[in-house]
Amino acid sequence: MHRQNPWDSTAGTIKQIVIYFVLFLAGDLCSSIALDVVFSAVPLPESWMYLAVRSLAALLLTWLLFWLYTVKILHLPMSSFRITFSIKGWAAACAFLLPAAVAAFYLVVGTQAVYPVPPGTMVGVIVSSLLFALSAGIKEEMLFRGYMMTLIERRWNKWAAILVPSILFGCAHLLNMEAYSLSGVLLLLASGSLVGIMFSLAADRGGSIGSSAVIHTVWNLVMVTDLLHITTAEGAYGSPLLSVIIPSENILLTGGGFGMEASLVSAVGYGAVCCFLARKRSPAIPPAA
Repeated sequence: MHRQNPWDSTAGTIKQIVIYFVLFLAGDLCSSIALDVVFSAVPLPESWMYLAVRSLAALLLTWLLFWLYTVKILHLPMSSFRITFSIKGWAAACAFLLPAAVAAFYLVVGTQAVYPVPPGTMVGVIVSSLLFALSAGIKEEMLFRGYMMTLIERRWNKWAAILVPSILFGCAHLLNMEAYSLSGVLLLLASGSLVGIMFSLAADRGGSIGSSAVIHTVWNLVMVTDLLHITTAEGAYGSPLLSVIIPSENILLTGGGFGMEASLVSAVGYGAVCCFLARKRSPAIPPAA
């Protein structure tokens, strides 16, 4: 008897995408609530430990929820949704060259400030930053470039699979804006969709979310965590190890209410990587079973 697959109908495909999105949210929410209870009774000695534990817990719970649903309910291997960690050499190169190039630009045009901290605190910030970047990178790649992209490709075609999750990825980040303006929203939608296309091309060309996850993780580590803050003097926040103050309030440099990840500078970097990846041949989509 033929077993019905999740992508055998449009309604079925949309249903599965919604289910995986709910599981993604549940992983973050449930781990956060549980840890709030634990931390209220057993406070941690260092502030950086909270971020480290929360990031690791959210990653593990989200992975578990995805695995239980995929393997135990759908009876499909996670590898059939590109959930493997095969990393291509070109992906590792892009992972380091992209943030290095963008950071180098801001280091040249901006004013740098290094904040001395005790060695123990520095190690803690590095560890918590790494776990945060790894957690966000892997979780988002499993959802958008693993499940969502594969479901859409099996139901429709490769280009729909690259574009639709990328646009949704950009839209999802609207919730993280600190201040809203029409120009800021449009800039984020454009840059957020472009970086989504970059991750989608990496996953497609690599045949695994491993290639997109390593690019995503290193980008988050350099550009999102407390290792480096790139902002204006007025928008400075937190206690980073290194801060770069942008000498202009121009939205194309600052990225508006979302930050420099949405800036024109970053978008040029995303576009350059997209052009490189577009020239590569993609392997066949992983088998369903």
